Amino acid sequence: MIKRRVEEIPPEQLAKFLEVQERFRQWTTEWYKSGFKSPMPEQNPLKYFAIELKHAMKLLPTNGLKSGVWRVPLPFNTELRFGKNAGDNSRGVLVDLSEKAVKVRKWSGQRNNTITIKLKKTEIKWIEERIREGGQLKLALAWVGKRRGSNMMSFNVALIFYREVTPYQPRRLLVVDINSLHNGVVWAVVEERRVLRRGILRPDLAHIGRLEREAARLESLCATKGGAYCRRAVELKSRLWRLWRQWTVEAAKKIAKLAIQYKAAVVVDKPMNESIQELKESGTVARRNKIYLNVGRFVKRLRELAEWYGVPYREERLYSTICPVCGAKMEELPNRRVKCKCGFEANRDEVPIHWAQKRYREIIPLFSTTHYIQLFPIHFT
Repeated sequence: MIKRRVEEIPPEQLAKFLEVQERFRQWTTEWYKSGFKSPMPEQNPLKYFAIELKHAMKLLPTNGLKSGVWRVPLPFNTELRFGKNAGDNSRGVLVDLSEKAVKVRKWSGQRNNTITIKLKKTEIKWIEERIREGGQLKLALAWVGKRRGSNMMSFNVALIFYREVTPYQPRRLLVVDINSLHNGVVWAVVEERRVLRRGILRPDLAHIGRLEREAARLESLCATKGGAYCRRAVELKSRLWRLWRQWTVEAAKKIAKLAIQYKAAVVVDKPMNESIQELKESGTVARRNKIYLNVGRFVKRLRELAEWYGVPYREERLYSTICPVCGAKMEELPNRRVKCKCGFEANRDEVPIHWAQKRYREIIPLFSTTHYIQLFPIHFT
């Protein structure tokens, strides 16, 4: 997502944008509550956004009301321009790579009222990568809102790319076991009873721990002294969130590329949402360690990348405390080891790999009918 501090947007444009955003959300909320039957707006810019929202809903999932309001971003049709002499079809958002800028138009209902955002090198690189992969820019979303974990406001633009993919027929399984991020993401490439390659992806827990301790210290000082300590605490928490996001993206990308390399289907064994919630609420996990239980973002990113690259993907329950040899419940030992009365013993994070080997001939055919062409979305987040 392209984010800029609201201070970087001209004040008059920012005030008008917020007004339009609020008016559009009022209409979309009533439209949602009416079962999408209330009349469409008759005047721009709301008329334009209503038309684009109907197109967007065919491509993206619809979130529900939050506190009685449908907080939908402003949707825009889009256009990519590569050269200065290229034409301009007057779409709502123009991604102008020749000028290295994104131009947000049509949002006010007035001509020549464009919000121009200069692109960073990392953002240009990401856009160019999507284009090289055959992606087509189909949609843009723009909104003003609070940054995660803080009261700081930002102006945001999400670019939605689509591409046609034909998922390949897998010859192997790439098993991914994830239960909490501090234990790492264990993976293995399985072919019949053989494990061709295995590994574990872990975030830099030492570095993250130092930042968490410093953030806790600043929050304590914020409570007693306020001022600069509060701002530094917010900035550090934002830095921590960006660090987690970067690790999530890189780890998911590594697994997706491994799957392509081995022509493998990705099979994810993740803990049940109910189990995670119970653990969070049980009091047995320290407050600062609860972030390690947030595996949903990693799984979501991996699923999106698998769809984008045409990698067959499935979430399958593979046991970590049930013996893959005899099916009995295993005894849990120190250091995350498990042992069965039949003699089987392993690290509990590797038990799902044994189950995947055992169920290989059962799981592989599940992908045999998923050979199709479809459009898949991915955006800069």
